[in-house]
Amino acid sequence: MRKRQIALLVVFVVFTVFFCPVTGSRPVRADESLRLWYHQPARQWEQALPLGNGRLGAMVFGAVARERFQLNEESLWAGEPFDVYPEDYAANLKTLQRLVLDGKIAEARTFGLKTLTKSPTSYRSYEPLADLWIDMTHGDQVQDYERALDLETGLSRVTYQVDGIRFVREAFISARDDVMVIRLSADKPGALTARIGLTRDKDMTVTTRGVTQLHMDGQIVDVPAPEGYDDNPGGSGPGGKHMKFAGRLLARSVHGTVTPQDNALFIRDADEVVVLFTASTDFSLDKMTFDRTIDTGHQAEAILARAAGKSWSDLRRDHVQEHRACFNRVALNLGEDNPQAIPTDERLAAVKQGGADPGLVALYFQYGRYLLMSSSRAPGRLPANLQGLWSHKMWAPWEADYHLNINLQMNYWPADLCNLSETVTPLADWFCRVAQKGRVSAQRLYHARGWVAFTTVNLFGRTTPGGSNEASQFQNGALDPLAGAWMALTLWRHYEFTGDTAFLKAQAYPVLKGASEFLLDTLIEDKDGLLVIVPSTSPENAYVQPETGRAVRITRGSTYHMAIVRAVFNAVIQGSKTLDQDADLRGQLTTALAKLPPVKIGSNGTIQEWIEDYEEQTPGHRHISHLIGLHPFSLITAQDRDLFAAARKTIERRLSHGGGHTGWSRAWIINFYARLLEGDAAHDHVVQLLAKSTLPNLFDTHPPFQIDGNFGGCAGIAEMLIQSHNGMVHLLPALPGAWTQGSVKGLKARGGFVADFAWDQGQIVSYRIQASRAGVLRLRVGDLLIEKTLSAGDVVTETDQ
Repeated sequence: MRKRQIALLVVFVVFTVFFCPVTGSRPVRADESLRLWYHQPARQWEQALPLGNGRLGAMVFGAVARERFQLNEESLWAGEPFDVYPEDYAANLKTLQRLVLDGKIAEARTFGLKTLTKSPTSYRSYEPLADLWIDMTHGDQVQDYERALDLETGLSRVTYQVDGIRFVREAFISARDDVMVIRLSADKPGALTARIGLTRDKDMTVTTRGVTQLHMDGQIVDVPAPEGYDDNPGGSGPGGKHMKFAGRLLARSVHGTVTPQDNALFIRDADEVVVLFTASTDFSLDKMTFDRTIDTGHQAEAILARAAGKSWSDLRRDHVQEHRACFNRVALNLGEDNPQAIPTDERLAAVKQGGADPGLVALYFQYGRYLLMSSSRAPGRLPANLQGLWSHKMWAPWEADYHLNINLQMNYWPADLCNLSETVTPLADWFCRVAQKGRVSAQRLYHARGWVAFTTVNLFGRTTPGGSNEASQFQNGALDPLAGAWMALTLWRHYEFTGDTAFLKAQAYPVLKGASEFLLDTLIEDKDGLLVIVPSTSPENAYVQPETGRAVRITRGSTYHMAIVRAVFNAVIQGSKTLDQDADLRGQLTTALAKLPPVKIGSNGTIQEWIEDYEEQTPGHRHISHLIGLHPFSLITAQDRDLFAAARKTIERRLSHGGGHTGWSRAWIINFYARLLEGDAAHDHVVQLLAKSTLPNLFDTHPPFQIDGNFGGCAGIAEMLIQSHNGMVHLLPALPGAWTQGSVKGLKARGGFVADFAWDQGQIVSYRIQASRAGVLRLRVGDLLIEKTLSAGDVVTETDQ
């Protein structure tokens, strides 16, 4: 204990000061294109700027008198693990299947609502960790204010002048040291006087330790309804004392004094102040629940002690070095010519008024990469949730959970494509454990092999149907047992990009094999002799039943479900060949593939959403799930002209009825048009994503804030520049006329290729493709097709044609 206290009291020695004076008419800096910056503090959460290291997150408000850092820790969830198993689910499911196959849809719905649902229908929410406050004592006449976030370095910076003194506030969250670091400085000795404190709405206490530390300790106490709040009418699980957590803060000053008082720290007359903060919970990924052997306070203290042994300059240097090594793999220039010394919110407002700003598009793209880096990588061990890592509400919208019917999938669309493959690791590690839990649910609910996971999953890996109430539990949950199988295909895509056979063997293939076994056991032959999923649905949309004129969501063999079945079977067949195993299973899947219903074109020329040519209830619905064969899968390509044309018409119809009105839906449309090789249409929706669904801090809004649109928009911009899903690396497949010249470095393609290229007047002028592993490169540059066999490290350029 004594040694740890000594380590925590290490005196910081400052070697460098990161300082750049700011004036109202300052010149454009070299790194301006990678900064979000503003002339005023954030007045609400959606204006604050995010920091993160994959595990810890902070929203920085930049207030002058009272700075707020709203904090998150990735695993801090309310509730406890539980799954809900309605009685006689498998037997009742068979009855429901017969009703659907006999066309008794209304009766099937009533029966399903009665027999396939059970409370609690949902679970509790991801919660914020705390707020860290810095109350400054100085005058109130502020000049030359600026706050900024540098994406390349992961540094937040606030600067301003009061009474002729320039104050600088810098912050970052280090992945290498697993701490948040804040530095306060001023250009006049002794000018810093401040109070530093931690608060949380409930379930924690703060005490001082020694002269320079704050200890925050807590345990979430859930109070069941009606005494406590429950956002889900169907119930969110039992109350009780649940997850434990702790935070540890250390403040050191250069000159001046630090005094503990009223569970806060008071800094007086300092030249400089450095604050370190970290946190922990007692969640165990290996157990997918609490581990009461974890001493959260001791764990946080150990992390803090290691970081406290380093100076500010060393912490900053190591953070920036690690961050840049990841972020700088990709560079994008879209020929921007707008003055970049305009604040980000003003640039966004100009786009909303119809202005063009290709530089803002490039910034938005890189922001998506920054957000994924910050919410899904080591030291984090969990995937990015609906809000990535950042949430300030005690009950977040949709619990800030893991939605598997588009949202979590979209979070990882840019991961490999945009050269952030390591961000898949937390997802894969967590999802393999979800699939393992799903084996129990597959057996108990379906008497099937393999595993199952439905639309909504929480931290603890709930794999039984869920929803806010019984109707949602049935329609969004029980009717979509393939949501998990769709998610599993993210692991297959990761293998396609990396060629990592160790990953394929250990994680991707076992998960996909289990999904295929579940699908084989649950497919049913219909009246036409086709193998279909029954019951089936298309996420959150309904069709008009011809016999009754009523809107219903139950069917058999929806286009969405059958595309998932086909994609999973194809992946397992290819994976089994690569690993040279499961020949019998491969044969079964090949046979089943031949009996799946084909994708159909309806009487209006669009892709049918359902197996019959029904009229949709909401033709402008935000979900466009019947086009997953176009994107993110590659089941619909230009090789089939009829389906390709029908896919285009499907999007046009959705849009003509108001589709794309949520951020993530608009982002998906960008990717659709990129796959359709229509650059101008894709670009139009990039602009609309910025104009209609982007908050002042460039967060995506559903509304409210959901991070999936940021990731989907980022991926869509990359898909406009490079595609590789048809066994060929295609450069500039969907270049819009607005990007007449530009360059990109570091985008990845399937097969293990990394691409750098530049263009002018819409034509490639140079390229460099490097192979990370041995293989055959099939490259399309304009009308030129190139094929070369490469070894790892080989490079192909325009001079090799």
